[in-house]
Amino acid sequence: MDGLLKRRIGAGVVDVLVQGIVSGVLEKTVLKRIKNKAVHALITEPAVNCFIETVQLSTGSGQTVGQRLFRIQVVSENGQPLAVKQIAKRIVYRETIASVKAWKNRKVYLRDGSILPEDEFAGTRVIRKIN
Repeated sequence: MDGLLKRRIGAGVVDVLVQGIVSGVLEKTVLKRIKNKAVHALITEPAVNCFIETVQLSTGSGQTVGQRLFRIQVVSENGQPLAVKQIAKRIVYRETIASVKAWKNRKVYLRDGSILPEDEFAGTRVIRKIN
């Protein structure tokens, strides 16, 4: 397994924990009137996670909290700053289709962790951040 892929997995775990904490706090405070657990599971949590990741990637360094800790960064393949459209495409593809494609071509993705299916679709790649 590629070292960059290991960093991506570690960053993903950190990001899921951060997003879970934020979602939990929001559910307990702002959204406490909504009693239906299905609404929180199917709408609130995914929407909050998507919003958090989009804000983190589109502002400043193009990194989430986990990516900062593991010193990796999402960059656009064309050298331009990440566009919100790219970020949205990347998130939606990752959450829907990417796991099937990654499983089918797992040998390729295990060798090179810089471009996974969601990166191919959105025109992004992940690099190690030197600083």
